[in-house]
Amino acid sequence: MVCAGAKAQYDVLSNDSLAKFIQSKYPSFSAGKLYAEAELLNRHFPGEPVFDSLKNVMVDEAEASRDRVLMCTAYNDLARIYLSYGHKTENEEMGKASADRCLQIANEAALDDYKVVCFIRYASYYRRKSQNQKALDYNNQALALATAAGNDSIIAIAYGSIADTWDNLSNKLARFQALLNARDFAEKSGSHLLILNAISNLADFYTAIEEYEKAKDLYTDVVNKGREWGLWTNAINGIRGLAKVFIVQKNGKLALDYLNKALKLTDSLRLDYFRINVNLDLLNYYLNSEEVDKSLAYLKSTPAIMEFINKYGIQDQIEKLRTYVYFMRKQYDSALYTVQKVAPVFYAKEGFEEKYNFTVTWAKIYKEKGDASGELSKLLLAKSFADSTGEIDAQEDISEHLSEYYSKAGDYKLALQFYKQQNVYKDSLDNLSKQKDLVSVEIENASKRMERQKLQEEESTRVRNNLQYMGITAAIATVFIFMVILGVFRMSASVIKALGFFAFIFLFEFIVLLLDNQIHELTNGEPWKVLGIKIIIIGILLPLHHKMEEKVTHYLTNKAHRLREGLHFKKHGDAEKDFRGN
Repeated sequence: MVCAGAKAQYDVLSNDSLAKFIQSKYPSFSAGKLYAEAELLNRHFPGEPVFDSLKNVMVDEAEASRDRVLMCTAYNDLARIYLSYGHKTENEEMGKASADRCLQIANEAALDDYKVVCFIRYASYYRRKSQNQKALDYNNQALALATAAGNDSIIAIAYGSIADTWDNLSNKLARFQALLNARDFAEKSGSHLLILNAISNLADFYTAIEEYEKAKDLYTDVVNKGREWGLWTNAINGIRGLAKVFIVQKNGKLALDYLNKALKLTDSLRLDYFRINVNLDLLNYYLNSEEVDKSLAYLKSTPAIMEFINKYGIQDQIEKLRTYVYFMRKQYDSALYTVQKVAPVFYAKEGFEEKYNFTVTWAKIYKEKGDASGELSKLLLAKSFADSTGEIDAQEDISEHLSEYYSKAGDYKLALQFYKQQNVYKDSLDNLSKQKDLVSVEIENASKRMERQKLQEEESTRVRNNLQYMGITAAIATVFIFMVILGVFRMSASVIKALGFFAFIFLFEFIVLLLDNQIHELTNGEPWKVLGIKIIIIGILLPLHHKMEEKVTHYLTNKAHRLREGLHFKKHGDAEKDFRGN
């Protein structure tokens, strides 16, 4: 399911080049063709003619093959891609329908790995619906089944998914542990793609908890490994991650430098399909800068962003952007006009987060405009959204807003009530993300990683040593065979003796080398014990060395040539016998 090698190859291909590559490389349906088609499909948007056409080809070919693994692969890829465009309800439902079909096939064919990824897709679907407990149930089912199957790659993906659910539930400690486990199993799997994704997710976590230096270290690791492994989109994402950290730290110069580096690398590799991600990062940079007017100017000067927005179906975000710009300019009437204009679109969405953030923004506009009743109505609406999902982050945030509102309004009883609620939610969040607990988990994970790396290094050393021992043994055997050949063909006695001298030194030193580890284990490395045992061994081997060397060289220089004479005689006798027989 995870093919880093193919991704590295496809990363540097444009959409047209990838389409031509598929036609020329894969005349018939195969797993490779399916993976390439999914990569191409992922670069287009649901509803585009090319998307729908390619989707139909994938499904038709997979169903016609009757290969259950390929069928599951096709439907899983469709589920993943549709859910990644889950801002539209129809995409969410198409994603779930594809996951349903994948699970049906997986159940019939007993394909446990694909059952796991279906549960992961369901978790993603229900997270988008703000049904986080249901998402968590599917995540737990996925982890249990993945662990039983023992596939490290699938386990890594399962941990990555449950980390997202814990994030929605504001449980930082559980999220952190899941992210560490995801990295551990990604490393065990050996999949470069999974390793980079796991490291990136950890970097995102450190950014969220304001551990910025750790985040930068991890993003830099992603950049370096992505370049080394040829996974260029991951490398670019690492650079983008560094830029985001600098944006949060209000270091605009370095943020812009890194975004320009990402843009330059994208252009140098001709990754036109990926350029839009950096364009959006630059737009976000200008929105977070002191010169917010530049965001609209950049939007107008970059047609690719508007093209993306229209294809992606998020035209409402433009009005949201204008609202923010008007708000920052203190043009509150214009901000209020645009927010009212786009409100029906936002409230029609199923996801909780966008509706909540939109409503809080609306309340802030009323606050700055001096409309207290309008502010209160929107704050109470935002509270209803927060309470409906039980997301503690949002409940703590809205309690703070309401406490401030009632305090300013002179209603100190209600202000105190919401202040107490805010502290209750704050305490709950603190319990879910105690810094000392995060540190202890990190230390424990680091210890386990070091232990695993030590075992891997020991195994690597053992394999390397065994290969060297085999090579030395083969070399010694070759030397002695060569000596015998020289003796058979009556080469110079001095040459044979010289070669014999070095051959027996080679042999007996090798014997000492083989005994060396056992000697150190037996003596615990104590010098006087090592010296005593080696004196005894050399006392035995040295006379044996000289005696064997003498006998072998004497034989090779004086008698070995008779072997050749005997072979010639035998051949002559056999020929005479054959002649008489005829």
